[in-house]
Amino acid sequence: MLHTLRIRVAAFLLVPMAGLAVVLAVGGTWFIDAFVTHAYDRVLAGSVLSIAERLTVQDDTVALDMPAAALGMLSNSEHDSIYYSITDNGALVTGYPDLPLPDTLPSPETITYRDAVYRGQRVRVGMMLKPIYVTRHAALVQVAETTVGRDLLARRMLTALAALGATLAGIGSLLIWFAVRMGLTPLDRLRREVERRHLQSPGPVSAFSVAGVPSEAVPLVTALNDLLERVNGAMAVLRRFTADASHQLRTPVAILKTHLALLDRQPPDSPPWRRSRADIDEAVDRLDRLIAQLLTLAGLEEDAARATARIRVDLVALARETTLACADLARRGDVDLSFDGPDRHLDALAAPLLLEEVLRNLIDNAVRYNRPGGSVAVRVYAGTGPDGAAQACIAVEDDGPGIPEDQRALVFARFHRIARSGDPGGSGLGLAIVRSFLDRIGGGVALSDGPGGRGLRAVITLAAPPVCDTAAP
Repeated sequence: MLHTLRIRVAAFLLVPMAGLAVVLAVGGTWFIDAFVTHAYDRVLAGSVLSIAERLTVQDDTVALDMPAAALGMLSNSEHDSIYYSITDNGALVTGYPDLPLPDTLPSPETITYRDAVYRGQRVRVGMMLKPIYVTRHAALVQVAETTVGRDLLARRMLTALAALGATLAGIGSLLIWFAVRMGLTPLDRLRREVERRHLQSPGPVSAFSVAGVPSEAVPLVTALNDLLERVNGAMAVLRRFTADASHQLRTPVAILKTHLALLDRQPPDSPPWRRSRADIDEAVDRLDRLIAQLLTLAGLEEDAARATARIRVDLVALARETTLACADLARRGDVDLSFDGPDRHLDALAAPLLLEEVLRNLIDNAVRYNRPGGSVAVRVYAGTGPDGAAQACIAVEDDGPGIPEDQRALVFARFHRIARSGDPGGSGLGLAIVRSFLDRIGGGVALSDGPGGRGLRAVITLAAPPVCDTAAP
C-alpha cells in the first residue's frame, strides 16, 4: 500500500514536472533559434553596411570600392560560403549575377533579411536599398551567407540545453522520490506501531500519540484512535458478556441437568416426575429470560456511543398496552394488575421500543417479587421536575416486600440481588437494563416506598411538552 502510495504521489509530482520540461524545451528551442539568428544577422548587417558606405557614382554609374573587411567579418571556422551583389535599378553593378533579387524591395536605408536557397544551399540574405542622394541612383546591396555555422551553433546549444534538462530532471526525480519517502516516513512508523500493538498481550489497545505526527496525518491518527476506542469497547462488552454468561448460566443449566437425571429415574406422570418436569419448565423459562437479558444488556453497552432518536410518544396508550400484555404474567403469579391514567393522551419524548421494555421489566419485577394475592398498579400522570420543567411520569406500585432503603441505589448494578426467603430467582439484570435504557432516552427512574409505606414504588420520569394539563396525583 505504501509503495503504491509513493508511486502515486511521485507521479502527481513528476507528471507536471514533465509537462514543465516540455514547455521549457519548446521555449528553449525558440530562444536558441532566435538568439543564433540575431547574433549572425548582426554580423551580416555589418557587412551590408560596410559595403553600402563605400558606394559611389562615377560617370553617372554606381561604383564600389570593395573594402577588404566587408566580407572578411563573415568568415568563421565552419567556412560558410559568402555571396554578394550590388544592383542599380535591376542592373548588376558587381557581385554574383545569379544571386536572386527579392520580390519586394526594402525601404531605403533599412536592413532586412530573408531566407533563400542558392546553388543548392540554404542561405541567409541581408539586403539594404542605399540611395545616393547627390544623384538619382539607389543601389540594392545584398550579402548572402550559408547557414552551416549558425545551424551548427544552434545544434550545440540545443544539445547543451537537453543535457542540462536531463540532468536537472534526473536530479529532480531523485529529490522527489527521496522527499516522498521521507514524507511518508510517519506512515511507516504508524504501520510498525500498529504491528507492535498487534503483538502485545491480549487486552485493550492503547491509543496512538499524536505528538510529533505531521498535521496532515493527525486526522488519520485521530480516526484510528476513535476506531481503537470502539474496538476496545466492543471487546470489553464481549469479555463481560462471556464472563456474565458463563457465571449466570451455570445455575439453570445445573438445574436442568439434575432434573433431567431425576426424570429418567421416575415413572412417567408420577408426582416426583411432574415436580421435576415443572422445575425443568421453570429453569427453561429462567434460562430463556436470562439469555434475553444478557443479550439486551450487551447490545446496550455496544450501542452506548450511538445517539437514540426520541419522538413524541403517548404514554397513556403505551403504558395501557404494555400493562395489558403483562396481564397473563400477573394471572399466573396470582397478582392483581391494574392501570390508571388520564382520559386524554399525555405526550413525552422517548424511544417507544426502549420505553416499552423498561415498563415490562418494572412490571415483571413487581409481579415476580410480590406475594400471592398481591397487587400491582401502573399509573400515568404529569409532573414537574426539580427545576420546574414539565415531566411525564409512569409509576409502577406494588404491595410486596419492597426494597430496603439502603439497597435501592445498589439494585441498578448488574447481577445485584437481595437475598430473601421464598426468592423466586432472577438474574439481577432487570433494573440494570431499566437504568441503561432510560439513560439512552434521557429519562430517569427513582425508587421509594409504595402506598401506605408498603411495597415499592418505581417512578419513570421523561421530558414532556411545556404544557401539561394533567395534574399529578
